[in-house]
Amino acid sequence: MNKYQKKQFKISLVYLLILVIIGLGVYLLIKPKLSTCSDGIQNQGEAGIDCGGPCSLCPWQLQEDLEINLIQAIKTQNNYVDLVAEVKNPNRDFGAESFSYIFNLYDFQENLIFSKKGVSYILPQETKYIIEQKVLINSKIYRIELKTDNITWQKLVNYEEPELLIRGQNFNQSEDFTGVIGTLENRSDYDFNAINIWTILLDKESNILGAGKIELKTILSKENRYFEISWPFSILGQVEKVNIAAKTNIFLDENFMKRHGGNREKFQEY
Repeated sequence: MNKYQKKQFKISLVYLLILVIIGLGVYLLIKPKLSTCSDGIQNQGEAGIDCGGPCSLCPWQLQEDLEINLIQAIKTQNNYVDLVAEVKNPNRDFGAESFSYIFNLYDFQENLIFSKKGVSYILPQETKYIIEQKVLINSKIYRIELKTDNITWQKLVNYEEPELLIRGQNFNQSEDFTGVIGTLENRSDYDFNAINIWTILLDKESNILGAGKIELKTILSKENRYFEISWPFSILGQVEKVNIAAKTNIFLDENFMKRHGGNREKFQEY
C-alpha cells in the first residue's frame, strides 16, 4: 500500500466513525424511554418492563405458580357432595392477595355436569384447603378438576403471620352427629373483622372423610372465641385424625379493625 492509498484509508475510517456517531445519536434521540424500577418495587408504572433488579422482586417474573395437590368429592347425604382441594403456594416471598378458582366435575363421557366458582387468597409457602359444601349432583362423577386464574401477587416483607391458635379442640362422632368444638385465641395485636376456620377429617390412611369451615366475625386482640363445626349426618368411615387451622386475610385493609402499637404496612410492600 503506497502513501496515497494509506491516506485514503485513514480518511475513509474517519468518515465511517463520524457516520457511526451520528447514527448512535439519532437512535438515542428517537428511541422510547422505558420506565425502570431501580428500587426493585413495581410502583411507577413499570408493569411488563424489566426493572433491572433481582428477578425475585418482580411479580411478573415469578418462577412458580400455585400447586394443586389433591381434589376430592366427599359424599355427604342424598345426592349432595362436598368438594375439597388442597392448594399450595411454593413462593417464599409472594402471596396471592386474591385468586379465582373453579371446580369442574365430569361424567364418564367427559361431559361437564357441574361447575362452581369462587375467590380465595393464600400466604407465602402456605398450604390450604378450598372447600365448597352442599353441592347437589344428579350424575355419577368420573373426574374432578380445579383451575386457578386471575392471581394477584403481592410481595410480603418482614412478614409475620398473625398468631391465631386453636385450643381445647374436641371431636365427637356418633350415628346422627359429628362435630368439632374448640376455642380460637387471637394472640396478635390486631382486631380482625373476620377469621376463617377450616377442619379436615381423615382416616388412618389420611383419606379425607369430611371437611368443614366457619367464619368468625369481629375478633378482638387477645380475645378467646368458642366455635363449633358440625355435620348433621353420619360420616362414612372411622375418623382417626382432625386437621384444623385458623387464617385471616392480611391483604385486606378493611379486615384490620384497629391497630395496636404498629403499622399495618409491616406485613407487606407494594
